[in-house]
Amino acid sequence: MPPTKAEYAKINIACKELGIDKYGLIADRYGLESTKQLTRQQTIELLLHFKAMGWKVKRGQSNGKRNKTSPRYENPAMRKVVALWITLADEGKVKERANYALQKYVKRMTGKDNLRWCDRSDLHVLIEALKSWLERDGEK
Repeated sequence: MPPTKAEYAKINIACKELGIDKYGLIADRYGLESTKQLTRQQTIELLLHFKAMGWKVKRGQSNGKRNKTSPRYENPAMRKVVALWITLADEGKVKERANYALQKYVKRMTGKDNLRWCDRSDLHVLIEALKSWLERDGEK
């Protein structure tokens, strides 16, 4: 299996952040001209080498599988609504875990099209309803 685009990107980012000449490093270490010539194992070894030098993978670079359409909420009550929704989904009590399904539930419960548009009282209603749902089905 060849290296992934995300791994190539991490190499570029690490070299830039560490101030390393990528082409010089690839030539000295592996005798190659480009990162595209690296095997998957060489790519992994190179990333481990960067980590040993102190480079850290930043959030969003960790696995490339993060759902980029999932919003991030700063409001603790909104985060609690999302956490309760995910708990219900993990317990199999909600059919769809995705954000669009949560937004449909928010619309049904509050009349608002998006969780971001909910005020304090809407969030209270959502939290209590979700908690009741968990308790009703035996989860505490």
